[in-house]
Amino acid sequence: MDSSNKKNRAIFTGEPIQLQEQEPVRPSPSHLSRRAFLKGATGVAASALAMDQFAGWCQAVPFREYIPYDASRDAHYGHHFGWIEHHHPSPESSGEKFVFVRLKYPGGDWFTNAVNYYRWPADTKFTEMLARYTSIDVERHDNPQYVSIEEDDIDRLCNYPFIFMTGHLGVRFSDEDTRKLREYLERGGFLHVEDCDIRIDRMRPAIYRLMQRIFPDKKFERLDMSHPIYHTIYDHDEYLGGDKRVAPHGEFDEAIMIDDRIAVYFCPSDLNCAWEGRVCEPDGEEQRRWAFEQGMNVVTYALTH
Repeated sequence: MDSSNKKNRAIFTGEPIQLQEQEPVRPSPSHLSRRAFLKGATGVAASALAMDQFAGWCQAVPFREYIPYDASRDAHYGHHFGWIEHHHPSPESSGEKFVFVRLKYPGGDWFTNAVNYYRWPADTKFTEMLARYTSIDVERHDNPQYVSIEEDDIDRLCNYPFIFMTGHLGVRFSDEDTRKLREYLERGGFLHVEDCDIRIDRMRPAIYRLMQRIFPDKKFERLDMSHPIYHTIYDHDEYLGGDKRVAPHGEFDEAIMIDDRIAVYFCPSDLNCAWEGRVCEPDGEEQRRWAFEQGMNVVTYALTH
């Protein structure tokens, strides 16, 4: 049986999937180690998500209320939920467990979906899925975790080989912010960026401009479905997207490459909103399942390339 058939069979039976072992990377002291979070440093195992089991645990939930943001408290307030504050991760990472962190940045709603209007904090929901269905050694938290491009230095950022970024409105990075992000990426960091609503079309052009400042000699490249980022654990030969698969820009992903690896993964169809519990269109719960699986593919790619 070839490797692709083994992988497909494992998805439905729950058998472990072992990634092909690569020669160990011996980075310089300044380079991020990206494999430390894999249990046993041998690969990633995926448990099958039985469709009925998945649907019962992760399906669309009704909208409860809009929770306005109070910048003075760095918190949201809702009548149903009370004050919901944001939380920094612990100041130092041991490197022994993977922490899903998002990027706090100036100029936009970096916090969107972090506390969840549907009462599924998207980040913590996805973290739970990652812990349940892969062998990545995941550090779980009750609250969303973040780092700040303005407030944290490069050494703090480099505690985390994977950083997530989303929003609707745009970004406003200083020259120092762009310098830090470039250094983070060049040292082996991985940035997963999403446009929380491609129909508004403000985040996508803002990210294009930001990356042009960071890497003037690079452009976003459209990712083909044959790329390994769609096949690290789950084989995805068709693009279903997050909760909004909208033409013309929300039907494919793009990437900034450094050498032969993805350094910046840009997903305009919004996996994060699918994780949150919003209605997924046009393919419903099958699309949500794809979004969770693709999120796991992306994290696994980030830790193994």
